[in-house]
Amino acid sequence: MQKLTKNIPESSESAPTLRDLYNQMGPRNGLAARVVEHLSAIGTTVALSTVFNVIYGRSSHPVITDAFLTVVAAEKQRRADVAARTRALAA
Repeated sequence: MQKLTKNIPESSESAPTLRDLYNQMGPRNGLAARVVEHLSAIGTTVALSTVFNVIYGRSSHPVITDAFLTVVAAEKQRRADVAARTRALAA
């Protein structure tokens, strides 16, 4: 019998999930609320619970996922800028 599927080697590390990114940002980070604000600025209305459902992997909405990744990237950049300014002022 011919084998029709391809074996994909499993890596030792799994790909990070949205929840992993959310948890990396620390407790009470306000990211979900900022996602709601970001989406409302472009004319999309979503509930905070819907954003959390996407973050926790219970549902999938590409627009919310995109907005979440945008907000996380902006927050990481902001934190890096604050750290750089702190180092510059301390020197």
